[in-house]
Amino acid sequence: MKKLLVGLLVSLVCLSVLNAKGTTHVKGAKVISAKKTEYLQRKGKALLLDARGAKLYLKGTIVGSLNLPVKKYDTLKKLLPSKDTTLITFCNGYKCEKSDELAELLIKDGYTKVLIYKGGFPEWKKKGYTVTGKIRKCKEASKGPYKPTKESKINGTKVYLGQDKGMIDQFWFTELINTNKIPKGYQLVDVRKASQYKEGHIKGAINIPLDAKNKRIDSSLLPKEKIVVFYCNTGMQSVDSFVSLKDNDNKNVLYMDANVECKGTKCTVVANENI
Repeated sequence: MKKLLVGLLVSLVCLSVLNAKGTTHVKGAKVISAKKTEYLQRKGKALLLDARGAKLYLKGTIVGSLNLPVKKYDTLKKLLPSKDTTLITFCNGYKCEKSDELAELLIKDGYTKVLIYKGGFPEWKKKGYTVTGKIRKCKEASKGPYKPTKESKINGTKVYLGQDKGMIDQFWFTELINTNKIPKGYQLVDVRKASQYKEGHIKGAINIPLDAKNKRIDSSLLPKEKIVVFYCNTGMQSVDSFVSLKDNDNKNVLYMDANVECKGTKCTVVANENI
């Protein structure tokens, strides 16, 4: 009897964790699992919609999915099929809210069968399901530790830049974060919601959330004397935050393209590959 009760308690705990991962605030939408998503995709019973930006979509996505970033919804929604089609939105994992935002837009537009796959592309890929992406030339594996090349200076502090405008070299900088060797003169800014910041963030980071409604960040709160580096869970919100700034406000601001997972101030930071 005691073993049965213990087993039941374990099952309830596991169930609560699953429910916590699979919740959404979007009325009229239902969250589904990777297994259910794969079944509907394989049988051709639903259209998958990738809510991430074009760069991430080209880098890799669920085979057969259509790229429909929230920002471009009004422009691209004409490509969607009839309102009674089953649609599945997804983005970059459980903490990415773009899939919810896209589902909300679809429901407001009259779509009646909207599902959300919260695990998104990272989970899909991890499970070994079919993916597709942009063809890239193979590069020879470099020998020895990574060496950044695009050196620059901001506010008198040395920095290495990434491949895109406003990007810090993510491979170089994530190594500094993971080894707790960030030089003085840098300020990490977590642009996620205050609630997410409280759950866990990189040590030393301050929280200046991206305004979800206006898609802007309050530049008056940014330190002017340091190199400011935006980060979030997947790199998506950090890009949006940088893009929202005016030219005069971003002279000392960069963003980091990386996946960040934290419990308290214990974080795993993994640089995203260049496209």
